[in-house]
Amino acid sequence: MERKIALVTGGSKGIGLATVQRLVQAGHTVITCARDPDHWQSVVAQHPQLSAVDFKVVDLTQPEQTQAMFEAIKTDYGKLDIAINNASPKLQSGGSFAQVATDDLFQTLVDDLWAPARCLQHELTLMSSGGAIVNVSSINGLRPTPSAAMYSAAKHGLEGLTHSVALEAIQSGIRINSVAPGVTWTPRWEQKQHDAPTIRQDVEKLVPAGRFAEPDEIAEAIAWLCSDSSRYIVGHTLVIDGGLSLK
Repeated sequence: MERKIALVTGGSKGIGLATVQRLVQAGHTVITCARDPDHWQSVVAQHPQLSAVDFKVVDLTQPEQTQAMFEAIKTDYGKLDIAINNASPKLQSGGSFAQVATDDLFQTLVDDLWAPARCLQHELTLMSSGGAIVNVSSINGLRPTPSAAMYSAAKHGLEGLTHSVALEAIQSGIRINSVAPGVTWTPRWEQKQHDAPTIRQDVEKLVPAGRFAEPDEIAEAIAWLCSDSSRYIVGHTLVIDGGLSLK
């Protein structure tokens, strides 16, 4: 397999970390970013093969930090071949929409739509024909989501952005797609389990496949969408949810 330059945003936990591991395993040069360098060091201690990953401390909601990261990528590597827009901080705007603080609604919009949109702009300027971008969306971007309305709206927006920009970018030979995971067992769900010990079993009863997805299952789909095996797939949303969105 050709060695490529790949960026995964939010690559220190969950789906992002599994994607970093998958791309490293494939032999690619991988760049990732997150806000907590100490956590990344603990990840590398557990997975020494990730020591070669170029980790950058970045808050993607801050435009100047985002721009600095992409300028560094341009200086150090000259290009990107693969980009995965995965970063999605802890939800700030859960609850009944009418009761959620305006600042929290805005923060979710920035976290889950504006930040990946800005990354997408930068990534396109570093890519040429053959490049591939995958936006990590959610089944909540395809259906209503009470108690997380702004998150759902942001992911719906990311879906629209993916499909629209895909038509522009393919004129330059760059493919843009998205994945829409369902419930995936990540540290975010593990934290919820502290307050609701039966949450895993309770949620699994709602999934036709009878279980949560594992992060590496989502990562495998992402890697496939970035590979030549999917070279004719443009502007597609790959739903990976064990049948949950069919209900």
